[in-house]
This record gives sequence, C-alpha cells and structure tokens, in this order.
Amino acid sequence: MRVQSTVSSAPGAQSGRPVIYQVTLPDGRVVMSSRPLLHGENEHALKVVYSQALTTKPIKEHDSDAILFLAKFVVLCNADQNKLTFKHSNKKIPEYPVWSNIFQFLFGPKFDIYHLNVAQSQLATFSACIARPQLLLAANDVVYAALCGDEDLARRMIAANPNYLLQRGSTTDFSNRKYDNLTPFQAALITGDDVMAEMMKPFFLHLPNGEAEMQRQFAKIFRNGIEAHIASQKQNAFNFDAIFNAINTASATEITAALNLEGARFDETDEARAKPNEALNLTEKLNRFREQFTLKSHSEKIFNPHHFLNVFEAYVNKFGWNNPDWHKLDLFWRQVIGFVQRFLPANYAQAFAYSLHDIVENKHRCPRSFNFRYDPAYSFHPPTGWCGGLGFNWASGIARMGGRPHEAADIVNMRWMVTKLMSNKNNRLAELITQRVQSTHCCVI
Repeated sequence: MRVQSTVSSAPGAQSGRPVIYQVTLPDGRVVMSSRPLLHGENEHALKVVYSQALTTKPIKEHDSDAILFLAKFVVLCNADQNKLTFKHSNKKIPEYPVWSNIFQFLFGPKFDIYHLNVAQSQLATFSACIARPQLLLAANDVVYAALCGDEDLARRMIAANPNYLLQRGSTTDFSNRKYDNLTPFQAALITGDDVMAEMMKPFFLHLPNGEAEMQRQFAKIFRNGIEAHIASQKQNAFNFDAIFNAINTASATEITAALNLEGARFDETDEARAKPNEALNLTEKLNRFREQFTLKSHSEKIFNPHHFLNVFEAYVNKFGWNNPDWHKLDLFWRQVIGFVQRFLPANYAQAFAYSLHDIVENKHRCPRSFNFRYDPAYSFHPPTGWCGGLGFNWASGIARMGGRPHEAADIVNMRWMVTKLMSNKNNRLAELITQRVQSTHCCVI
C-alpha cells in the first residue's frame, strides 16, 4: 500500500487561509479536502507523523494529535497495514510499530507490545484491529463526511463499522452552520443528499432492527412527511424585496462603490444596526442583507432550497428587462444570488460545479468534486472567509465560475433545473422508506 500525505495551498488561497489536505488511498484514488480529512488532526500533526508515529525506535514522548491522526488514517485506508509505504522516503513500516505507538498513546508509555508475551502481543494487535472504530471515536468524522459530500470517506468508515449509523456527532458545514446530535444518515437527509442516503441504506441491514432504525431516523427529520415539510419551507423562504429595492433605487455612484466592495462586511456595524433601513446607504443595506440571510440560514436545521428559487425569481421578475441596467443586475447577480449560493449544501454545490443540465437532463451521476468542470482552477467550496470570491466578486453559473450577470432566459432555465433537481432528490428520499432494503457486503466490527 502506498500512502501519500501532503499539505498544499488551495488555488487562489490567501495568506492564513486553510490548507488543502490530500491523501492518496491504497486503490489510487485521491481524497482531497479543504478541511482536515479526519476530525481533530492539524497541520502540525501531519508534520510529526513521520518522525513520531512511524518510528521503529522507542520514543519517550508522543504527540497525541499525530498518533491519533495516524490511527484514524489507518482505519480510513482499511488495507494491508503490514506494508505502509510513505512516498517521501519510500520507507516501509511494519504493522507492530504503528499499533505499538497507538497503544502507548492510548494506555501510556509503559504499554509496550514488544515486551509482552506472544499471546498478549497477538491479543493486543488483534484488539486494535477489531475495536479500532469505537476506540478512535470518529463519529464526528462520518457525520462531517456525509454533511460535506465526501461519499467515499463516509462509505469506507461505515463499511468498516456500520454501527456509525447509530452514533451521533457534531460538526460544521462550509457555511459555518453548526449541527449537533446528528447521525450520518440524518446529515444526508437534511442536506437533500439522496445519493449519500442511498449509499448508507444497505448498511442498516447489518444492525439489529436496522430497517426500523432507518425509518425512525427519517421520521425524526421529516416528522410530518416530506410533502408537508416542503410546504412549510415555501412559507418560510427568505424575502428578497428589501435588497432588490435597495439596489434598484441606488445611484450609479453607490452601485460602483458596492461592486468595488467598499465597506463590504458579513455583518452590520453597530452604528448601522441602530439605523432604520431608509437611513442606510447601499453598502450598509447589503451588509444588513448578508447578516439577516446568514442568521436565517443558520437557524434552519434542514436546507431550504426555496431561498434559492426565490432569489432567482426576484432577478427575473423584478428588474426591468426592456432597458436593463446591467450594473444593477451585475451587483444583484454577484452579491445577492452569489451570497445565497455560499449556503448551498455540498451536494447542490457539486451539481453546480459539474453541470445542472447534464445531471437533470442527461442523468449523469454527479462527481464528488467542487472544482468547476469548465473552470477547474476554481472551486465552489469552500467559500472564502473574507469579503471576496463567491458572493462578492462572482456567482456560480452552470459548471463554471460566473462573474457577469445572465439574461433573464438563462436564469429561468437555471431556476427550472434547480426545481427539477430538488424534486428528483425529494422523490428519491421519499422512496428510501418505501423500498425494501437490499443487502451489501460488509462486516460489523
């Protein structure tokens, strides 16, 4: 097994922004994420894995982050641990030193499987291999993988231990929305990720009363059924009238200043917050919109796609198209539509990055990538933590980064495709609890 663990900067990343974590798995596939691939590791841990976690010499002190990263990484790889080869040194590490260091981290430096008798040593190694998913407490990792569209990682970890489907975790998505007390299956449901949920469904068979458990988890999310939930979401969709009126009545000078991001923020200043809306300038109104929409989105446990449909409708139906003001349309496209796109869950973002048309019309399977299909140097997620990029400088078109506004007909088509995508996802999620679960090959650990 050849393993590569690297840390590199994301394209266009600013100083101090998160690095890209990349791991080449045993089958040759590359796992890449702007967030740590496994919960809890950090850049320092990656750097010391080679010097501490993989040493064949006795060591007096252990870096806990590095050891835990290695242990969880071995779980992820789920391959022949006797032949770990690290590309930077081409050094092969046998299994015993790896698990010896993991055990010493967990039970203290006096625990040394080299000094145990043969039976104890074999038992210790066997226990590590058999009990490792529970031992490493990676529930948050699986929930994060499900929430953020990492289907391959979620499948590997659930296949290693289907009991993860019963465990609840806490994590944060790309928009910094915090989630608590979610199972991986529920994380897929609340983001509308029908493919992720379908992947998990057969693994419920390997749990006691697994099919009933899956239905219980489903009912906890959609208490009154999907149709009633959709109707409720329509009623609670964000109203974009205020920000449309602010842009539509703004002066050319204000529009130019806003396009140049002068005074742009994610929230209001205390001074602006004390003013009524009519006393604000355009930049302050945009900041108010960003704060209000963020609060609205973060208050919802389940992604509401009707926010997105409403903002498209405002763009098409509220602006005058007989003699359009393209500067105002440009501002609405970039900083209103684009800002709403920052809150799309991973699977919707992946659909935009690949091609809504090919997924909806041509029935393509959506790749689990955030890089734009026709602008691969740019990525939909993660959004920047500064006032730039998606929602400030540009909005996402279909399969490419879009820095310029679209004609009304283009947006009508895009809105239809999002509506169709949403409908398809809801239908498939509803079918999850009506179709009989089919088995898949996996082993309960």
